Amino acid sequence: MEDLVNILKALADIHRLRLFLELTRREMGVCEAISLLGLSQPAVSHHLKVLKQAGLIKNEKQGKLIFYYATPETVQLLEKELGGFLGKIRKLLETPVKPSPLREQPDLCEFLGFKKEVCEEGEEL
Repeated sequence: MEDLVNILKALADIHRLRLFLELTRREMGVCEAISLLGLSQPAVSHHLKVLKQAGLIKNEKQGKLIFYYATPETVQLLEKELGGFLGKIRKLLETPVKPSPLREQPDLCEFLGFKKEVCEEGEEL
């Protein structure tokens, strides 16, 4: 589950998602990523670091240049983690959602130490 959380955190940023998608098409140096995203070098380096730590991209050094890219294995990791998670949710939703104990015990919220107003907060969607 920790791998999935790291992947989702890494892809939850629009710049990292855009960068990751581009890196599935072609390798890029930092300057190319800066040009793509229109961000500063430190910001782009941070985004690359987050993607790499999540296992979504790899890099290769050639002389003084570093090239970043996604591999089929990194995409398979994403597919495995997300697929497994979605499969669990799908299986759980095959049975009806259990009702909240609060339906049967309206005083449960207060019993748990919350004020009645807290229990009644919220809005209908």
